[in-house]
Amino acid sequence: MARPVVMKIQPFDANKDYEITLSWMGNRAHANRIIVYDNETNEVVFDDMVSSFSLKHTIPAHTLKNNKKYFVQAQTYDVENIPSALSNKVLFYTFATPDFYFEDLAENPIISNSSFTATIHYYSDDWEDISKYNFYLYDASKKQLLKSSDLTDDYDISYTYKGLDNNTVYYVRCIGVTVNGMELDTGYVAITVKFENPNTYARIYATPLPSQGCIQVATNLIIIQYNGTEEFEYIDGMIDLRDKTLYYDEGFLIEDDFTVIIRGMNLWQNADIFKMSNGNLGLTLSSHIYPEGKLRFRLIVPNGANHYLLYSDEQVFDNKDMVTIAIRRKNNVYQLKVFVELGYTKEGNMWYGTERPTRQLMVNDDNWINTDGKTYVVNKDSYTTYLDESEPENVTLDDLWLGGD
Repeated sequence: MARPVVMKIQPFDANKDYEITLSWMGNRAHANRIIVYDNETNEVVFDDMVSSFSLKHTIPAHTLKNNKKYFVQAQTYDVENIPSALSNKVLFYTFATPDFYFEDLAENPIISNSSFTATIHYYSDDWEDISKYNFYLYDASKKQLLKSSDLTDDYDISYTYKGLDNNTVYYVRCIGVTVNGMELDTGYVAITVKFENPNTYARIYATPLPSQGCIQVATNLIIIQYNGTEEFEYIDGMIDLRDKTLYYDEGFLIEDDFTVIIRGMNLWQNADIFKMSNGNLGLTLSSHIYPEGKLRFRLIVPNGANHYLLYSDEQVFDNKDMVTIAIRRKNNVYQLKVFVELGYTKEGNMWYGTERPTRQLMVNDDNWINTDGKTYVVNKDSYTTYLDESEPENVTLDDLWLGGD
């Protein structure tokens, strides 16, 4: 006997209406019926028939419960009200709709740079993990300009948009799917890119050349070109120079006072880091790790018969930390300054409660989320962890006890 087919059912929110679609190859159906069962108990939780030529059936909101498994069967009725055989059973899930939206993007926000990192806030009442997601970029008419590769990091749901044009309106969007197939969509979010170019580089100098009948145009921007044969990889906006050397040997000359800024990671090493030379005089920046486990940066500058020698303060950092080294020359006097930005690691952030803290909150502090909805901020270096079976006697508010039953 012919039986209808229940089309695939994506996980849905039981607090909203959901429409089930049927397929039927027999005489025209004048009505259809669906029966929904609790998957654990086989109890019938919804049994309903509708008179309609349409092979669709709606489960009303709040009929089922979220975070549950159900299965459904369906049958159709012809003009004489004769029922078909019941369809095969189709399993489906119900989950509360997760929070899925861009953090820190108010209505039509102004982006003051040609690139920015968009971060998604994701939270599921039912602890439904996200499986994969893609970021999109559209122009003002919502024509797609970019689609990211499939991303799967469920801890840091973010993407860096680059090369955005100034004075331009874009739309950003993120579409994802949970591990059980629930579809997620932020929708289109409008952003306006508006930034000012630095005057130093934006200034254009025009000089008339009457004898040639033209105008000579110049700027402060110098383009330099690498002339080697090695290939380099760019990761998160930085060039990977591990076990490689990048050099420029033409295109510019620094004749007066200057400031050079060097930013990098993986700098805990004994090595020459940076060199400048005009073929005769120059400078060398190097690093050295001392036996007591501290590092100093050293700047050597030729100065007549002797070397101009500077050492930085003692430094202690990890290779995941960002290190900024500033070299400045003013009236032939040099300065050397080092800044260390502690790296961001997942392992350095702990939280508990009903919702994960935002990425911005967890950069510098451990944020502990209590079930009463309050956020308690704890500095990474201010707590003590106890790994004992018995509860410690003397603890402070921010301490952790891992043990007991």
